[in-house]
Amino acid sequence: MAGKKYKQVTQRLVNLIYDAAVRPSGWTQLTAALSDAFDAAAHIIINLPGSIPRQHFHTGLTEGYPDTFAENIIKGLPYSSSSFGEFIGQFTNMANTYPEVKLAETDFFKEWMAPQGFAPIWPIGLSFTLHDNLPVGGVSFFRRASGSEFSDAERKLGESLIPHFDRAINFYSTLDGVQRERLALAEVIDRLPTGVILIDAECKPVIRNRSAERLIELNDGFKVDERGPYAVDTRENATLQKLLADALECEPGQELRATGFMAVSRPSANRSFPLMVTPLLAATPGSAAREAVVALFISNPEADQVSASESLETLYDLTTSEAELVRLLSEGHSLDEVAGLRGVSIHTARSHLKHVFTKTDTNRQGELVRLVLTGVSSIRER
Repeated sequence: MAGKKYKQVTQRLVNLIYDAAVRPSGWTQLTAALSDAFDAAAHIIINLPGSIPRQHFHTGLTEGYPDTFAENIIKGLPYSSSSFGEFIGQFTNMANTYPEVKLAETDFFKEWMAPQGFAPIWPIGLSFTLHDNLPVGGVSFFRRASGSEFSDAERKLGESLIPHFDRAINFYSTLDGVQRERLALAEVIDRLPTGVILIDAECKPVIRNRSAERLIELNDGFKVDERGPYAVDTRENATLQKLLADALECEPGQELRATGFMAVSRPSANRSFPLMVTPLLAATPGSAAREAVVALFISNPEADQVSASESLETLYDLTTSEAELVRLLSEGHSLDEVAGLRGVSIHTARSHLKHVFTKTDTNRQGELVRLVLTGVSSIRER
């Protein structure tokens, strides 16, 4: 490969490596470019800590075979941690790792390479590790049946990519961790009974949890569109927009003072939606939330406040009847209404309530309801 072309190929591969580090779909494009540059089938494995499943990107391999590479590579080979270490930090030809082994006679070749049409030529490649030398995958090249041994120029090209792969895989691991953290936080927010809407500097929503979505779908006095959240009632909407503006214009250190509250009335005549607007003290890095500067919390007093009676039974050792009584009380029903809904006498309802007081160490209905609504039973299971 001529000097000018070599530099062009190298630079293109380096650019694709860093592109893949920040854009997961870029690994597929990188693999295709590597296959072309080395005139061989290319296979990248990425197995980051905590990520399931292992990621495979390949060009020139038969479907189904990439997934079994790891278990087949050691078949019939004198594999050891020391032999693996030879692939760390250097672009290695496996012929140098196993000089006494005839590749064509190994199970690895017979069961994995030959069925895909690869030549009995030892693959070359590089192992990926994080900064603490934790192995997290690698890149391998397999010569096709019509090919020849890998050349010194190809090994030199591979070696020139080592520092770029090292930086890229560590950066990719960092982004992967942030992404998993973001997904975990999103799931937690989705389980909250209170609606949460995160708003950017232009008053546009960037994140809405499920409770907020359910409340918006009611179309009952509170709406959200591309312009942002608003109240249907004109006067109430003016108040809401003022709260949002105050939160958006808040100076650092004044976040608590800029927090505002209001109630949004409903055309259905159901109880109003309590609403709170507050500036965010800090953005969450690595997710859509990084754009959010204001949080809007809104709840529906008519919605179920407890996820299930089963959770109350487990938490407080209640019977099914006692747990259902507590659930209905927490939703705002009086004891007389609970008795009617349960089809029992008021005397039976009072008896159940007395047992509940004992088991929950409470003395009044208000205290009981507060215990339930501020506890984990109000968190949705899904």
